[in-house]
Amino acid sequence: MFPIEMISVTTTQGDITPIRFRYETPEHELIVVHVDDIHGRKEMTIGKGGSIIYTCSSTIEDTRVMYELRYEIGTHKWIFNGRLS
Repeated sequence: MFPIEMISVTTTQGDITPIRFRYETPEHELIVVHVDDIHGRKEMTIGKGGSIIYTCSSTIEDTRVMYELRYEIGTHKWIFNGRLS
């Protein structure tokens, strides 16, 4: 898990859709990932704050990768939650 910078779209009803994100590698290289598909979305309450977990997929270096992104509602932060495949 690590923090990411996110570009997302929010509808007038407040629904958030992740579009693309970037993160910095330990070598200080910026990697940009486009969210190709969103396969699921679930809201969770952990402690005092809530989160929205997105199950997504992207093509990275010619390989289809599934992963989770987490949006923390209280802090407005995005987290790369982990690779699923």
